[in-house]
Amino acid sequence: MTLRRMLLCAALIPALTACGGPGGNQSSGTSDCTITLASLEQVKSGMDLAEVEGILGAGTKDSSYTAAGEVTEGYTWCGDVSRDYLNSPVVEITFVDGKVDIVQPYNIPAN
Repeated sequence: MTLRRMLLCAALIPALTACGGPGGNQSSGTSDCTITLASLEQVKSGMDLAEVEGILGAGTKDSSYTAAGEVTEGYTWCGDVSRDYLNSPVVEITFVDGKVDIVQPYNIPAN
């Protein structure tokens, strides 16, 4: 595992344990998320937040840190990762220096 990935994992721990509110198009515990796998396929590495929000709608920033000169920010759509990812649709996207690095979908319907 690279240092960058280890730092990313360490930075996500607070996001995974936070009790913040839901983001995107859905309230926690409901199933009205409009994001599909087809829409997520349009999100590509290197896109900035504005481009992603043009596809998925507004996200909610849930983490941010700087290490080794890189700024890493986590955003969620359709819910809260720590509460909803097992039962409801949630999308988590990590941006490094303002560009998409990791896209993690949970329970997202195919269409």
